[in-house]
Order: sequence, then structure tokens, then C-alpha cells
Amino acid sequence: MEEQLISVIVPVYNVSEYLEECYRSIISQTYKTLEIIFVDDGSTDDSGKKCDRFATEDSRVRVIHKKNGGLSSARNAGLEIASGDIVSFIDSDDYPRNDMFEKMFRCMTKYRVEIVCCDYSSSTQRKALSGETAVLKSSEAISMLFNESGYRCFAWNKLYKKDLFKNIQYPEGELYEDIKTTYQLFRKVYKICYLKEDLYYYRIREASITRAKFDPRTRDLVKAINAVRIDAKELLNREEYNRFIVGYIFYYIGFIKKAMMAGAEMSGDILNLKECVRSNIVNIVKSDGIGIKIKSEILLFGVTTKGFKLMLLKRKKG
Repeated sequence: MEEQLISVIVPVYNVSEYLEECYRSIISQTYKTLEIIFVDDGSTDDSGKKCDRFATEDSRVRVIHKKNGGLSSARNAGLEIASGDIVSFIDSDDYPRNDMFEKMFRCMTKYRVEIVCCDYSSSTQRKALSGETAVLKSSEAISMLFNESGYRCFAWNKLYKKDLFKNIQYPEGELYEDIKTTYQLFRKVYKICYLKEDLYYYRIREASITRAKFDPRTRDLVKAINAVRIDAKELLNREEYNRFIVGYIFYYIGFIKKAMMAGAEMSGDILNLKECVRSNIVNIVKSDGIGIKIKSEILLFGVTTKGFKLMLLKRKKG
């Protein structure tokens, strides 16, 4: 198997504590034909200095130092200078398994696809997965983008043909920036390969975007999933859309939880989601894309908002 150059883009911002492990996990990959781009997004700790040291240790490493612009800005900056025909993203506090790129490149080559996805686990808890490979039509893959389990719409845990990013960038200044971008990329291809193996390990930190407490920008999540839902409704067949809408509800309920516990105004969101839940009860019950616990929460929300909030308060008190 002839290797092709993969550009690995690593946005970096104040992650000195975790950066070394991320770096070591990439340079120790069994797939060696890599260009490793660290994008220092205006770090105020010594992350930038560490990136410069990495470049002296491994000739495959390139470093960009830029003014802080956020995660999307850093990813876009990496894409601008990437030399490989294939690209991937690694968050700087996460790390890939040492054979991730080898396995994903093999799938890309064998099945002649432009996107390969793999499963992921937290850095402290591994999943028991089959290791099977599924080749999905684009519409089928989109229908499962918002599932509780699976590859989801993260920028990381995927391998992309770089040409897909022509006329597509990560939206700067927004949270949950990978939702719309991943959807747009999936929409551009005919088929996608899904490797059901946890090859990517993410770290759960209180300071991370996905764990951050509610603030007004958290509404970016709702904007993103609604934009995708409107477009997907025209693209997917009925069975695919029924699967998709359950994942949409799963994402939306996550926003409702944060907003409700913060006492934020969201009466319109509650009405919209409650109507969506009540009109999709059969799809929710039948879905294999979300677990029993989430199903129960969603169905409770559809019946009684007060009961749902009491459940959240009780859970918070422990």
C-alpha cells in the first residue's frame, strides 16, 4: 500500500499540560507519511514554545503562531498551508491511538471514499466495539450525524480528502462550529466509510467548549442544528429523516438542559422541541441511535416540562 501525505492539523490554545502527550501520540503513529501542523492560536502559557521545540525534534512538524481567533480560525489557518491531499484534525488535549491513521487510510484506499470516520472514547473509559467497517451512502451517513453514539459531527475522528474543503471553511466566531461544516462535507460526497473502532481518545475538561457552562453563545448550537435540519429535510428520504430527527432532538435536549439549569429565557425553544418530541414519539421509541436513559428524558420532557426540570434539579443535588 503506497502511503500518501496526510496533513494533521492541531489547533493549540493554552494546553501546555496535555500538549506533550498529544504530540507523542502523533509522531508515534504506525503511519509515517505525515505533515504535523501545530497552530498556536495566541496561547498565553508556554504551549507555543513547546510547539517550536517539537519542530526541532521532528522534521515533519510545522508551526504557525497567530493572534487568537478561536478554534475555527486555527483550523482554517492549518488548512491554508496543508500540503497533503488528505487532512485530519486532532484537538490538542486529545490523542489518537497509534494505528489510527494507518487504519483509516487503509479504509479510504480500499473503499475509495473521500471521508473516513472512526469511533472514539474518553481518555478514561474505553468502549467495547466490533471493529467492523460500514460503507454508507452520504444521505445514510447524514441521517446518523446526531446519534448519541457513533462518529457524530465532530471535526476530529475523521479523515478527509483535502479537496472537499474547496469553498468550505469552519465558521469563525461561533461555538459548535463543526456541526454545519461536517454536514456540508458529508453532503459533498457519494459515500463514507465508518470504522467501528475507538481510534481517537478525547479528554473531558471543564474548560472545554463542549463542557462549558451556559452563555448566550450556547444558542449557536440551536442555530447550527436547525440549519442542518432544514436542509436535510429536503435531502433525506422518509426513513433517513425519521432517524435524523431523533438525533436532532437529542442535541436540542442537551441545549435545553444547560439553559434550564441556568435560568435562561427559552420559552420558544421549549414549545418547538415539545412539539417535535410529541410528533416523533414512535421514532424516538424505535430508535437505536440513542440509549434508554436519553429516551426516557426526552419522553418525560414531551409530557411535562416541570417534571423534566425537577429531574434535572434532583440529579444536580446528587
